Parts: sequence; C-alpha cells; structure tokens
Amino acid sequence: MTQDEDLELQRLEVNVTRLVGIVGQQSSRIMELEKLLHLRDQELSSLRGELDVVRQQGSTEALATALSGGATAQERDRAKKLLDEIIREVELCIAQLTAE
Repeated sequence: MTQDEDLELQRLEVNVTRLVGIVGQQSSRIMELEKLLHLRDQELSSLRGELDVVRQQGSTEALATALSGGATAQERDRAKKLLDEIIREVELCIAQLTAE
C-alpha cells in the first residue's frame, strides 16, 4: 500500500468514525422526539375527552334552561334537537338490545 493510499484510508476511517457518532446522536434525538410525541398524543387525547365533557355539559345546561321556561325560541329549538338526538340514541339502544 502506498503512502497516498494510507492517508486516504486514514481519512476514510476518521470520516466513518464521525458518521457513526452523528448517527448515534441522531438516533438519540429520534428517541427523545418519539417520547415527546407520545406524551403529546396522550395530552391531546385527554384534552379531547375534557372538551367532549364540556360540550355535553353545555348541551345539558342549554336543555335545562329551555325546559325551565326561561329560554329564547332558538334555545328551545336547540333543546328539542338535543332531545330528539337523545331519543334516537335510546331507540337505537333498545333496538340493539331487542336484537340480541
């Protein structure tokens, strides 16, 4: 092996060593980001659940207001729609139970 070939081989070895280090760093970073993504997914799921609860509470409050008589025509219409949805859900449940 000539001296030029030895120098080229040494440069290649140095570059390979650097690349291995970079790959290791990137792998660690990817793992960190995957953990962070998983945590954010859990947080998002939790927040969606809370939002569903708040929406349901708002619908229930609107229904209660409409039924108590202190509601506008628009609120009564929304309450009627909500009651219709609830009745449909109950009817579907009854139909499923009857089918079983």
